[in-house]
Amino acid sequence: MNPLQGKLVRLRAFEPEDDPVVLGWLNDPEVQQHHGTRYPRGLAEFRRRNENPQGIRYSSANFAVEALDDGKLVGEVWLGCEHPEMRVGDLGITIGDKSRWDKGYGTDTMRTVCRFGFEMMNLHRIELHVFSENLRARRAYQKAGFREEGLLREAVFKFGHYMDDVVMGLLEGELILD
Repeated sequence: MNPLQGKLVRLRAFEPEDDPVVLGWLNDPEVQQHHGTRYPRGLAEFRRRNENPQGIRYSSANFAVEALDDGKLVGEVWLGCEHPEMRVGDLGITIGDKSRWDKGYGTDTMRTVCRFGFEMMNLHRIELHVFSENLRARRAYQKAGFREEGLLREAVFKFGHYMDDVVMGLLEGELILD
């Protein structure tokens, strides 16, 4: 089984032609409603900040998410482990193609990247933070096996109000593949 492929998506390296698409997501308020990004970005700044001469590595595995049916870029996902001795990965995801929302792409991306993390990166635990109001993402994470482990009350200020930050975790052996 290909560790970078799920039922609906394939994880791949980013290409320069992906930059304008990802930048469009970063500047789309609807996509970024539940994301940490707050300020608009230009293409030159985006490319400069994303230059990474070391490429994908254990501490920062950033993947483009491509739909299997048509090969289009639908999102991005990041999984990193800053302290290998802990075997704990931090995860972030954006499904930026709004036409793919509520169609299983987020759940399949989560299952694929977590399988990669456990099987290829030798992680024992994967964790993430999600805004409490982001019900779509929370459902996708739960379908993959993530459990809510904590709540940081009113920890995020965005769009003129405070939101809770939900901490979720998944242990090796808890991944739900179907």
